[in-house]
Amino acid sequence: MKKYILIILTAVAVYAMPPLVDAQWLKSHIDDKDLVIVDVSSKKLYEKGHIQGSVNSPIQMWRKKAGDHLVVKDSAAIEKEMRRLGISKDSKVVLYSHHDNGKDTLKPAYVLWAMEYHGFKNSAILDGGIVGWKESGGKIIKDSAKPKSGNFVAKRDESLVADLNEVKSSIGVSVLIDARPPIYYFGAEKQKVLARAGHIPTAKSYFWRFSFKGDYIKNRSVLKQMLEDGLELDPKKPIITYCTGGLETSMNFFILHRLLGFEKVRLYDASMKEWANREDTPMRKYRWE
Repeated sequence: MKKYILIILTAVAVYAMPPLVDAQWLKSHIDDKDLVIVDVSSKKLYEKGHIQGSVNSPIQMWRKKAGDHLVVKDSAAIEKEMRRLGISKDSKVVLYSHHDNGKDTLKPAYVLWAMEYHGFKNSAILDGGIVGWKESGGKIIKDSAKPKSGNFVAKRDESLVADLNEVKSSIGVSVLIDARPPIYYFGAEKQKVLARAGHIPTAKSYFWRFSFKGDYIKNRSVLKQMLEDGLELDPKKPIITYCTGGLETSMNFFILHRLLGFEKVRLYDASMKEWANREDTPMRKYRWE
């Protein structure tokens, strides 16, 4: 409970709800008329059973192809999807997944970033996802919810995203954070989807899994110790997060920006699927930075 009190204090004055909620919070608010619960796992998992009242919005509803990688969809598509889900300006949104695998666990963070990037800040992640909901005795149903149409109007906040040229110009200037497993950051192994191994020069390594204990996000004080004290990150200085293709880095964005209140965090959406598959971008390996 102490963790959620601290989170609420961090979110005050910027967001209308805490960025991370637990199953007990959701149970006490599940009948709120302005609450929209969004299951971001696949349709197949949703149909097997989901949280009562939740609507399904798989990750492909939020991303599109851009060459050999994926990026967030345009504003018109995001606005349309959010309205379909029943989201309006004054809605409260809770996002969750089934934690079916690592990537599935990351999907709520990416959708939260996509929403905030398009001007919607009143969103939260359900800690533990559907696993935590079941462990708390929460009800699971199979009937699909039919939301009323929302009226959300998208307006992009470009301060939350970084493109390739901005990352290039940020090397040695802004802090870069690599969210991939350390073995890929160090370059001891090359990912099959990438042409080159290693990391962007000057980037620090912080594997997104370090923020979790099982299915649950670690206590805020522990996260603060790891990121502020350990990596010596300054909450007021610019940070760009990246990974392989956008999902892993969205969790680091969530932890830094929403949970710890870092002021200037941007997400490099195309990440290494763009950067490491080009020949005009610098790479570094066999070095911890």
